[in-house]
Amino acid sequence: MRRLVPILFLALIAAKGGKKGGEPAPAPTPAPAPAPAPVEEAPPEEAPPAEPEVVRNADFNVTLTYADGSTKAGHVKGVERTSDFYGDDGWTTDEGKLKLTVEAAGSEKQVAWKDVKSIAITPGKITDDVDCTYSSDFTPWMYECTLRTTAAVTMKDGSKGEITNRHMWRFTMDDGSKVEFFVYKYVAREQDTKVVEFGDESTENFALYTRLQDKLRTDVKSAIVKSITVQ
Repeated sequence: MRRLVPILFLALIAAKGGKKGGEPAPAPTPAPAPAPAPVEEAPPEEAPPAEPEVVRNADFNVTLTYADGSTKAGHVKGVERTSDFYGDDGWTTDEGKLKLTVEAAGSEKQVAWKDVKSIAITPGKITDDVDCTYSSDFTPWMYECTLRTTAAVTMKDGSKGEITNRHMWRFTMDDGSKVEFFVYKYVAREQDTKVVEFGDESTENFALYTRLQDKLRTDVKSAIVKSITVQ
C-alpha cells in the first residue's frame, strides 16, 4: 500500500502534464459572414421623346383673318392636310393631297396653295345651313354638326372658282407655330359620354346636337377663318 500512493501520485501528474504539453485545442469555427445585401439596380433611363418632324414643303406668306377680326400672318414653311376629313387618321404631307379642289364653270381642277391669291369664306345661317349627325363607328358615338360655307377663291392667274374639298389644313410658320383651319364647311364635333346599350330606345343624344349648334354660333363670331390672302 505504501508503494501505491506514489505511483498513483506520479500517474496523476503525468496525466496533467500530458494535457499541458499536448496539441492545442482546435479553434472554434467562425460564424459564416452575413450575405451582402442585394444591390438595387437603377431603373434604365428613359429615352428622350423623339423630336417632332419639321415639315418643310412650302414657301409663301399668308394672312388669315378670323371672324372676330384677329389675324395670323407669317411665312409658311410647311403645309399639311388631314388624311380624313377631321384628322382622326392623322395628317399627310403627300404632295398629291396638298392641293385645293376648285370648281368653276362645271369643271374641276387641283390648285396648289402657292398659286392662290385669296379665299373668301362665307358661313351659312344657323340652323338653316347646319347638318347634324352621329357616327356609331365610335364608342361612345361621335356627334357632329356641319355648317355649310361658300369658299370663293381667286388664283394668281386671275381665274376664280369655289373650293369643295372638306379637309382641315395646317400651316407651320417660320417661328414653329401652327395654325389649323377649315376652308370648305366648318365642323363642330364631340364624343358622347354615354355608351348606347343594345335595345336602348333613347339612342340619339339630342342635347348634344343642341350644344354643338351653340358652339357653331360662338365660332361663327370668333374662331372661323373668314379670309385667306397668299403672297
